[in-house]
Amino acid sequence: MSNPNPVHSTTNLFRRLSWQTSVSISIRVADGEPGAGIGADKYFIHAPRYSYLPLLIPEIRENLVELALDEKQLEETDEKDWWFEEEVDDDEPGGFASQGACRWHWSIDLISIHSYISRPRQLPSLTSSSSSSSSMLTAEPKQLKLLLHLSKPPSDKLLMPNDVETCKTRWLNQIKEADFVRWRNTNKVISLRKGDLDNGWDGIVKDDYDLYLRMASRVLPLPIALPPPTSSITSPLPSRPPSTDPSGSSVKTESAYSTRAIPLKLYLPDNAPVIQEVIQPVGSDGKPITLLAVLRQYLNLLFPTRLEDPYSMAFPIAQGILLPQDSEVAWLAACMCGADGWLKIGICLRAQ
Repeated sequence: MSNPNPVHSTTNLFRRLSWQTSVSISIRVADGEPGAGIGADKYFIHAPRYSYLPLLIPEIRENLVELALDEKQLEETDEKDWWFEEEVDDDEPGGFASQGACRWHWSIDLISIHSYISRPRQLPSLTSSSSSSSSMLTAEPKQLKLLLHLSKPPSDKLLMPNDVETCKTRWLNQIKEADFVRWRNTNKVISLRKGDLDNGWDGIVKDDYDLYLRMASRVLPLPIALPPPTSSITSPLPSRPPSTDPSGSSVKTESAYSTRAIPLKLYLPDNAPVIQEVIQPVGSDGKPITLLAVLRQYLNLLFPTRLEDPYSMAFPIAQGILLPQDSEVAWLAACMCGADGWLKIGICLRAQ
């Protein structure tokens, strides 16, 4: 029996670890709504980081709304009018504008990122588990606080109804968009059978990583290392990615280092526009591009080259942890992307 591919095994390990993380959420019925102000108007939940708010509504209804409202109030409320808003913490002054109404098509992870970067914070410190020797730089707020509104949804901010099928459609569109960024086409996604695509979404709904992997393994490339150069003669990068180059390439087409670009989005505080640029996995010198190189190229004022500590003014987070400066963006995109295929990195200003 042959040994499993070590790259595949290691990648699957990191993807599973990211999948198993969760976000602690406190949900309170907003002031002025029926049931607010009583002892049963708050609910706590550990939500999967890759999940979406529409998928949590049945649990929230059963464990919060049905307890906070009487029968008449329940009859008068309509789930279609429900919406969530981040609760501003007055105990932490000096923050930027909050994200306000939470988008239905945003993952829990993205909502948590916006909450975390909404104010300057200390650089995450190294923490270790008492039950193991493992340690990590955690960058996660103690709790994500949300307010549940039962009426008057701001449609101009929510952008879509809290419908599961609509959320699934938006998720699938993100999968296709990420695939296009990688290869300049969506052939990998389009060639999937409907059952494979359904497995991807059902895995999210059922919290089943193995089910989700049936789709993800066919779409997400592996971080297969570049082969060493075979000639001393240097040549510029090809104008098209190896996956679409008819002349072929020595790099396997499923490698994250052979893609046209990295599906990466940088999120800034104060509801600033999202930064989404064409970021290649490998530089002109043939070396993998690091996260610090990307940050210094597109956010040079926050990550200037003159400073000895590159994270002295701001620092990047993803999946609830601080990202090392030498991380290769191709590896991050292959191992730490969200369930929609995008690597989402939040930029948090460092508190002095």
